[in-house]
Amino acid sequence: MQHKYCLLSSLIGFSTISSLSWADSAPNVLSTITLQANQNLEDPQISTASTKFAHDVLDIPFSRSSLSQDILKQQDSQRIEDAIHLVSGVFAQNNYGGGFWDNYSFRGFATDPNLGAASIRNGLSLNRGLSAPRDMVNIESLDFLKGPAAALYGRGELGGLLNITTKKPQWQPQGQIYLRANTDEQYRGSFEYTAPLNDQLAYRFAMAHEDNQSFRDEVSSDRWFFSPQLSWKISDHTQLDFDSEITQQKGTFDRGISAYQGQILMNPKTFTGEPDDGDMKVSDQFYQLRLAHEWNDDWNLNSAVSYKQGSMKGFSTEPKSFEADGETLNRQRRYRDYFTKDLLAQAELLGKVNTNWARHEILISTEAGQLTSDQYQLRCDYKYSGARYCINQINVYQPEYGLYLPSMGLQTNTREQQDYFALNLQDQMFLNDQWSVLIGTRFDQVKQSLDNYKANSATDKTFYQASPRAGINYKWNDQLSFYTNYSRSFAMNSGTDASEQVFDPEKGESYEVGTKYQFNEQSLISLALFHMKKRNVLTTDPNDANYQYAAGEALSRGVELDLQSQLTDRLHILANYSYTDAEIHKDTTIAKGTALNNIPRHSGNLALDYVILQQAASKAGIGGNVQYVGKRNGTQSTGFELPDYTLVNLNAYYEPNSQLRYQLNVNNLFDQTYYVESYSDMWIQPGDPLNASLSVQWTF
Repeated sequence: MQHKYCLLSSLIGFSTISSLSWADSAPNVLSTITLQANQNLEDPQISTASTKFAHDVLDIPFSRSSLSQDILKQQDSQRIEDAIHLVSGVFAQNNYGGGFWDNYSFRGFATDPNLGAASIRNGLSLNRGLSAPRDMVNIESLDFLKGPAAALYGRGELGGLLNITTKKPQWQPQGQIYLRANTDEQYRGSFEYTAPLNDQLAYRFAMAHEDNQSFRDEVSSDRWFFSPQLSWKISDHTQLDFDSEITQQKGTFDRGISAYQGQILMNPKTFTGEPDDGDMKVSDQFYQLRLAHEWNDDWNLNSAVSYKQGSMKGFSTEPKSFEADGETLNRQRRYRDYFTKDLLAQAELLGKVNTNWARHEILISTEAGQLTSDQYQLRCDYKYSGARYCINQINVYQPEYGLYLPSMGLQTNTREQQDYFALNLQDQMFLNDQWSVLIGTRFDQVKQSLDNYKANSATDKTFYQASPRAGINYKWNDQLSFYTNYSRSFAMNSGTDASEQVFDPEKGESYEVGTKYQFNEQSLISLALFHMKKRNVLTTDPNDANYQYAAGEALSRGVELDLQSQLTDRLHILANYSYTDAEIHKDTTIAKGTALNNIPRHSGNLALDYVILQQAASKAGIGGNVQYVGKRNGTQSTGFELPDYTLVNLNAYYEPNSQLRYQLNVNNLFDQTYYVESYSDMWIQPGDPLNASLSVQWTF
């Protein structure tokens, strides 16, 4: 790997040296050029992350959906998982004990359940490893790249990938204070401020704190977030950015409720863990140094070095099985001490070349890094302690806490390391004003090693993979386009199975056809049909729900329809529908046709926002959304299904001037009992009942 790091270091160093020399020699008559790397033009009409070049969405042969900060604020989204229902084909997945990381699936396929959802940040690959749920105070917008559009970034999910566009330092002073209170005793406050230090330097600092209770008995969490940022305009053509995000979260590890013989009979409020286990603690630190340099009007160089580390430590008592009476729940106890770190270096060269037959947009990028994951786990379970008495029991209808389990035995003690290198080549060729063709290939090399200290064994494997992608786009006119695309994917699986063996990588391929229509400048309606298949999909082991299992082959097919429109000056609509048929296609253990976990065949959302007052600096509005999620498989075996549900949410806001905003949100208006997701029939996460939140935002 050393020569690969040298290559990236040379690229980054060369871009730094050349940009500094340019700064010394550039004449004063040059006008300021805004760098593409800092534009982040992610909105319903403009896309940068899909191809690395800024384009109207009608000019790219991919499917995507974008949520602006205004939409996220209007919907009172406190976490990414609160916003995903606004996008077709994206569903909540296991968030590890009730909210210790972000996890969601695209088009039926979820990311690595051992590490949470993969994502990208400001159009660049993001470090992997343990991550606390991302804080919204730093998020400018969310851009969902679907299907082959995500293949550009590799190491991710075949179904799609989330690009998080973050807020950045500005050269105009501005601050904001935000306070929020919820009827479930959930309190949040945040502060952010940005200002220039001089003509070349600007900074931004953000912090947030949450003190959250829960509608569930004995469950609570506490969270701190800090983000110092600095931007340096080295010259009119070069900018250096430093970003950091530090999160400390602690809370009750909560597996939710359990079903008996496929029936959910428990009160959604009942907690079956042990309050005296104490808080599970998650620490997440991210640091990035990013350099963008514009050689000329046609060629840009972006490079970044980033480091991320995460840890999770604490005790938990978790449901395992029911006794025959349907009231006595057997439990197991665990102690986890997990740590991950990931060092990532990347560089990309973007250029435009004109030939006599096409206009080319060329991408050459490379990345290299090293991910290390340490897992140490103790567990009290008869399988590991050799005695049935290790199972502790609780009555789910009259729970009594404080019953401790005997000493725990060693379950896991491993160190996994992945040394990875990738080379990416892409060319989008605009043949004329109507036709464009995109071709690209990503080459991956990953060396995976696993030291199992418990079994006193070691495994080393090296994987090589080429993942081609292609797309054709036809722009009928300025309002309508048609496209088709294809890609292959490659992604590493972390962790071990029940036999303590490492998993083979996921490999898949995806086909998509679609159309997009803009009936006015602020509207976009898109339709996509997709077909994907993937091998070695991690899912719940049907023989032991405490482990993952690599299924032989899974299929996902479906249709997605999205509409986002400013219908009038006062009325905004956001609507979507998706049909997703995701199932096991070939396997030696799970029956063909078994649906993948937590993937509803039918889902949809309708959100309306109406401005009722707009006079001078005063503004007021009302809105609401209706969310439908269909039935879905609740475990990776037949016989347990999560019911469908429909939620109605309302919101209203008032801005007496440009500085103040008051907002009221009422969630689950009709107090619907529903279940967000399940890992198995023993671990089911119930959704929040009727609740309301009031927030105030002061901008200065």
